[in-house]
Amino acid sequence: MPLTSETISWITSIDAVTTASQDIACLVDLDDAAVRAAAQLPPSAEDRLRGAAYGDAARTRFFSRRAVLRHLLAARLGCPAETVVIGLDESGAPRLTAQVTRLPHFLSISGRAAFAAFAVASRPIGIDIEILGQPESVPQGALHPNEAERLAALDETERHKAFLQIWTVKEAYLKALRVGLVREPGEVEIRFEADGRAQIVEGGAMVPARVSLREIQKRAATTIIAACVIL
Repeated sequence: MPLTSETISWITSIDAVTTASQDIACLVDLDDAAVRAAAQLPPSAEDRLRGAAYGDAARTRFFSRRAVLRHLLAARLGCPAETVVIGLDESGAPRLTAQVTRLPHFLSISGRAAFAAFAVASRPIGIDIEILGQPESVPQGALHPNEAERLAALDETERHKAFLQIWTVKEAYLKALRVGLVREPGEVEIRFEADGRAQIVEGGAMVPARVSLREIQKRAATTIIAACVIL
């Protein structure tokens, strides 16, 4: 269900990309039979080079995520998936190495276990997902003082969920900035309006950004907290 209002199209099928708006966020289960077929696309030379840094299990997931993203981009661009090559820009963020169209395409990827999320937009974009599991200790260093104060008033279960909502928006924002966790996350504050909309605050000022925060049910008992930010 949506936790915020937004104009970003969320899809769960590669085929749906052809009817979605220009800016999309896609969440898939790599273990789903319909997705596994797309994940069988042979890795590009660029993917094999990057995949060499992973262990066997992580490499398999990496190749699957890259394959699905290449199919998604191919559907968007109207070209064969085999011709789509994804590299890294100077900040380490994913990018198309050969521009197939004249339109710019900013990319972002997030993966947790068998779940993968992809974002494609004509402006800088970031995406992040987290699996809502059993409550864990909240890393205070990741919080702005105002966030820490708000979370302290919640019980353990509510605090854990609220932290994941804050964290996914924050990490998606830092990815959109192309700085990742090189930037101190405690410098950024995520606020929530009465209607549930998320706002990003830096230096006391609202950041002009489109923010989408969603709680998505996958499989029988798995809840994904997902956030996408476009600058």
